[in-house]
Parts: sequence; C-alpha cells; structure tokens
Amino acid sequence: MTSATLLSSNLSTAPTSSVADALHDLAVAAQKLGLALWAALLQRSATTSRVLTAREEADQVRDMANELMHTDPGFAQDLYAAADRHEFGDRA
Repeated sequence: MTSATLLSSNLSTAPTSSVADALHDLAVAAQKLGLALWAALLQRSATTSRVLTAREEADQVRDMANELMHTDPGFAQDLYAAADRHEFGDRA
C-alpha cells in the first residue's frame, strides 16, 4: 500500500482571508454576473425586435439557395424565384 505523509512545516500558519471575505467576494461576483446577464438579455431583445425589410428577407432566402445550389439545384432555383417575387412583387 501507499501512504502519504503531510508535513506541518508546509502548511501556512494562518489563512490570509476569512470566510466573511470569501462570501463578500462571492456576492460581488454574483452581482456582476447578474448585471451582465441582464444587459445581455436587454441587448438581445433590442436587436431581435427590429422588423426586417422585404429586401433583407429575400437576401436571407437567397443565402439559403446559395447553400443548396450544389446539393439541390432545382430547389435552389425555386428559392431564388420566391425571393424575387417577395422582394419585387409583380414587378419581377
């Protein structure tokens, strides 16, 4: 069997901080985390509430079509046509 020996000369004689200091640091860190999460949620809700224009929506559909062009060119062409109809209406 293996045994381990702990020499008392390697231990510090007194801790450098108390439990109260550690709890205070933990509370400060938790408060900072809460504020950061709250700010992130507010920022995310502000960016997602904007309504996209017809041009932006059509560009998103075209991006999907670009990704599908190599695997399903027929469907990609349908997506391009749908994006044009959505963006330009009957003018296309």
